Amino acid sequence: MERTAIFGGSFNPVHNEHIAIAKMAIEQLKLDRLIVMPTYIAPHKDASSTSAEHRFNMLKLAFEKVEKVEVSDYEIKKGGTSYTYLTVEHFKNTLNGELFFLVGADMLKDFKTWRYPERILSACTLCAFDRGGETTDYQLERQNFINNYGKDFILLKGGGQKQSSTKIRVYNELGLDITLQTPKKVCDYIKENGLYLGDKYSEFIKKSLPQKRLVHTANVVISALAKYKELGLDKRKVRISAMLHDCAKYIDPKTVEGFSVPSDMPAPVVHAFLGAFIAKNYLGITDEDIINAIRYHTSGRAKMSALEKLIFTADMIEDGRVYEGVEQLRKLFYLTDFDECFTTCLKEEMQHLLNKKQPIYFETLNAYEYFVKRKETKDE
Repeated sequence: MERTAIFGGSFNPVHNEHIAIAKMAIEQLKLDRLIVMPTYIAPHKDASSTSAEHRFNMLKLAFEKVEKVEVSDYEIKKGGTSYTYLTVEHFKNTLNGELFFLVGADMLKDFKTWRYPERILSACTLCAFDRGGETTDYQLERQNFINNYGKDFILLKGGGQKQSSTKIRVYNELGLDITLQTPKKVCDYIKENGLYLGDKYSEFIKKSLPQKRLVHTANVVISALAKYKELGLDKRKVRISAMLHDCAKYIDPKTVEGFSVPSDMPAPVVHAFLGAFIAKNYLGITDEDIINAIRYHTSGRAKMSALEKLIFTADMIEDGRVYEGVEQLRKLFYLTDFDECFTTCLKEEMQHLLNKKQPIYFETLNAYEYFVKRKETKDE
């Protein structure tokens, strides 16, 4: 009996971890065939995704020498929104043998939101790939599956490299190296076809920041975009806020006409307020929520919006940060509770300033009083 698995996704673009997952799935599931299935339009993705043709071409390049892999254009030719239940039912009816469907383990918690999840599980066995196990509570998800569907999923192990299509897009947009994240032929294809280019905001950032700060900025964008849906935020606003949060980091306030530094403002806070001024007066941003997310990403303030809290938090937990306790903050951010992560970040910021005997801006004190002290009082 043949064993076939479908590996679906937007693949926008394909990265090295996709290839590693495919190879390990073939080995661990003892597959005769692995069908890599790019979506035409994914239900949970933006319709503005890079064209299906480009994504399909990049997949062909990435998997051209991987045995037992077929890149299928079934969903692309079918057109419209790509629903998994229709795809697995089609292949269940046209292929002989067992059928499996691969997903990243991070998709388990969202599986209940897919169209007709029970029909998916009736046609195939779901296989979740653990890429390190940092963001998914498998015991909880396994129990949820059994309770909701009467069927378990298979957990596949291996890989663990933290790569994402979002990272490739953002890094490429900022002119950063992507050759360690996707095959050379795919990198060349992206360059030759002018894919994943930036806008006036990323162009401004590329001219304003050195390499190290560009990497930090990219990582903040990636972290923030990982949470925008959960928090009900607008993706574009999140991206712009994160992209510009440090836009004035290396600009001398004295050279910016119309901006003056308040006498009571600590030096580490100045770039955030200057950045908000530049975003509004030089880059033409009129959305006050974006302006405030940039302005308060360092100091915080009382009554911060969800966008302000996200940029403040993403700035502290992005992958390049190295300090005691940051891994626990990342677990809170990705796995447990965003608000808990945010308030813990505020505590961390306050403690850092106290330990360094640095002046504390009044807005930071206000934020601490509003979000931390009030929460502690409620919990008592």
